[in-house]
Amino acid sequence: MTVGHIQAVDRALQILEALAEAGTPLTLSAISARAGLHVSTAYRLLRTLHRRGFVEQDTETGQYRIGVRAFRVGSSFLEEIGLGRRLRPMLADLAARTGETANLVVRDSLEAVYIDHVIGNKVSKLFTEIGQRVPLHCTAVGKVLLAYAPPAERDDLLAHLDLRRLTPNTITSRSALRRELVAVRSAGCAVDREEHELGVACVAAPVWGASGHLVAAMGVSGPGGRVLTAVGALSERVRAAAAEASRALGGEAFRASEGQRQPGRKGVVQR
Repeated sequence: MTVGHIQAVDRALQILEALAEAGTPLTLSAISARAGLHVSTAYRLLRTLHRRGFVEQDTETGQYRIGVRAFRVGSSFLEEIGLGRRLRPMLADLAARTGETANLVVRDSLEAVYIDHVIGNKVSKLFTEIGQRVPLHCTAVGKVLLAYAPPAERDDLLAHLDLRRLTPNTITSRSALRRELVAVRSAGCAVDREEHELGVACVAAPVWGASGHLVAAMGVSGPGGRVLTAVGALSERVRAAAAEASRALGGEAFRASEGQRQPGRKGVVQR
């Protein structure tokens, strides 16, 4: 992709953002002003967006509004956020069985985002918040989202991650992080050993979608001493909950240690 192509994509996104933020149909001149583009540039891009269905134009007023194609693309995010509602029973059961806070997390670029949680009966302090963003390299949920990403995508993420040290336990070496991700895929779960915040530890496992792709990480978080002392039992609980969540989504429970599907199930873990 040339610099010109990148510029065109960026400007087209500026137009879509301008229309979305306005919340009402806009004229060509209003769009060019809001997007900071020359009228001729805005018109040329609007023609392309209109042809692809990303914007619609009122034939009487000539004003533009967001099109149905843009809605379809955006609705995929809404479906992802809907995971919290669909998987809440599994989160609630995981919280009840462990007593810790059960979390559901998705990846947004180089960060992990908490989209739902259920608080367990052992919890006296809240360690996570819905909407909270955390790094990938030093959280259990983040390491799961990294470990099970397709290999090429994982390599790209690793190349761009800022491996900043947040505690003395944070992994800051790319080679060490790669070894950690191999261990995650072997165990079928990841552990945050007070790497993101001192006094807080987490265990997480992958949740798979209907086509065998990774859609989320599910885990528990709690006081470091309590979680790390019971990490074996918690890992089993978390893996079982994530497998049940995968089945609820029409996905499958994968045998991560071998990179193979379980008998009678479909899909392959990316190695």
